[in-house]
Amino acid sequence: MFGSRTGRRLLLITAASATAAAIVPVAAASASGAASNACPSCGHNLIVNGDAEKGKGANSDTKVKVPGWKQTGSFTATLYTWSGGDVSPTSPGPKHRGKNYFYGGPAAARSTGTQVIKVAAGGISGGKVHYTLSGWLGGFDGQSDHAVLTITFENGQGKAIGSAHIGPVTEAQRKGNSEMLLRTRAGVVPAATRSIKVKLVMTRTDGSDNDGLADNLSLLLTLK
Repeated sequence: MFGSRTGRRLLLITAASATAAAIVPVAAASASGAASNACPSCGHNLIVNGDAEKGKGANSDTKVKVPGWKQTGSFTATLYTWSGGDVSPTSPGPKHRGKNYFYGGPAAARSTGTQVIKVAAGGISGGKVHYTLSGWLGGFDGQSDHAVLTITFENGQGKAIGSAHIGPVTEAQRKGNSEMLLRTRAGVVPAATRSIKVKLVMTRTDGSDNDGLADNLSLLLTLK
């Protein structure tokens, strides 16, 4: 049977199909690699320690060092399990929240956390790059203390060429509850961008402590 013309044709078709199937994953991998090379800054969260999990969270109304962030005021990271904290492990907020959240801290009218992210030049000028900025922001009870997350796009000389922000989440939006709500914003990264400044600002309007809250901050770039 296999010595016949029909049998040889079947063997050739089967072999060709197997070769084509083997080529597909290689082509897909090559396309994926090309996309990665075109935009090295794309596809992963660029904010360092955006979930406040690095370092030891405070278990009292004190300021601790938060890795990855330049801190002013009483900017700190606090344990969800701290009994005196604004929110708890079961308060409305991120589903995957880890152990810590960002907190404006004790006795500070304004607290900030800042970091500057360097982006690959070819990844921005080599194609149209989009950003998605997101984070959980909130406050305490009926007070109006709040948090705002801002990104500023800078060129090679460090000059601002664009910006975007999320927040604040107001007391009315929280309906007077101690909680955090998800906020997102998307857009196009200016082509001349060489660095992105990330700044989380907590502002106190009521009481003695700064009860601006935040968690799970993210900045993702995608090449279109």
